[in-house]
Amino acid sequence: MIITSRDNRIYKKLKLLSDKRRRESEGLFLIEGLRGVQDALKNGMKVRTVALCEGSEIKIDVPEVYVLAKKLFAELADTMTPQGIIAAVEMPKASLSDFKAESDGFVVLCENLRDPGNLGTVIRTADAAGAAGVALTKGCCDLFNPKTVRSTVASIGNIPIVRGLDAIDAALSLKKMGFRLVAGALTDKTVSLYEADLSGKIAFIVGNEGDGITPELLSKADEAVKIPMRGGAESLNASVAAAVMMYEKVRLTAEKNIS
Repeated sequence: MIITSRDNRIYKKLKLLSDKRRRESEGLFLIEGLRGVQDALKNGMKVRTVALCEGSEIKIDVPEVYVLAKKLFAELADTMTPQGIIAAVEMPKASLSDFKAESDGFVVLCENLRDPGNLGTVIRTADAAGAAGVALTKGCCDLFNPKTVRSTVASIGNIPIVRGLDAIDAALSLKKMGFRLVAGALTDKTVSLYEADLSGKIAFIVGNEGDGITPELLSKADEAVKIPMRGGAESLNASVAAAVMMYEKVRLTAEKNIS
């Protein structure tokens, strides 16, 4: 049976998830594309409902699978070239206590990161680099925005992500957990990233794309670092800067283990 009416309860339920408030109230978000849905299942995420586009030959082992008319499916899709599958998935939940970092591990604390693409890339990079988790303050953009979800490439299900934190409370909690706070910021005490002490457990602080890290949070940092610029650019994209910091930590840890 193909769903053809906008009054159908399945279509209406999925359509409502395009609104942030409804996502939060339902505890569900949408994943679009076969790879994303397969990765969610592989990671043990709870896929509640799957919508397939009329004519799709995709086979997926989920109890609730429905077929939507092409026009209705296109109205649900957020991409220009839909792949024929959209799933409603339960939002994973985590707390800072889920950050199980080793003695030389690291996490990332994002403060007021507003661009969905940047946030998704930070999470994806943190996952790839082996971070123990990512913490997001209240001022960060919606983790379950479709663009953020696409940018993470399934890392939302791979790594603990804690949302809606007070920046200062998060910083103090991470300190109590044994993390040294290293902020990417310019102060009168800023040192080159390549000269900084990145030994032990580190929490990298990444600030807002335009305004950087707030003075209140920066005052809690144990160290402020900058990435040397050999060319004419004055700064790096927030997600790129975060990636450079994370992989410098990875590099130093690898060197230590080899020696």
